[in-house]
Amino acid sequence: MSPGETGQTSADDRIVMCAENVHEGMRLGPVRYVVSQEQISGFAASIGSRNLLYTGGGAVAPPTMRLNDYALLIATHFRGGKGGVHARHWCEFHEPMRAGQAVRVEGVFTSTVRKRGKFYFTLEYETRDEASGQLLVRQAITSVLLNPKGEMA
Repeated sequence: MSPGETGQTSADDRIVMCAENVHEGMRLGPVRYVVSQEQISGFAASIGSRNLLYTGGGAVAPPTMRLNDYALLIATHFRGGKGGVHARHWCEFHEPMRAGQAVRVEGVFTSTVRKRGKFYFTLEYETRDEASGQLLVRQAITSVLLNPKGEMA
């Protein structure tokens, strides 16, 4: 994916992933890409699925494959950091994604809070068909950001 497709001018423009740089209302994306048969096949193999829907021409993506969009949004905006631990997740599936389909992903941090000595953030994001704008998937993931030592403290 070229830098122009991610909405960033280069990887050097990304900011450090830390609590001080994550703010409620901050928007991430858009990230654009074409869903490939290789992505679908690889993901299906990784979850041990042999469902025929995930193979051949016109294949549909496994619904949970869109969890990858969360990491893609974070990685195109932030660099560094020690990662996070998922605390909660919800999703709404509206339409399947298909091999060869161009999609656009955008998100917003809807909550940032410190509690029990930990920093929590919620990223809500949508994946839409690039051409029509039709909503395919809407998700939200709440994570605990790890500190610079890689701890949840």
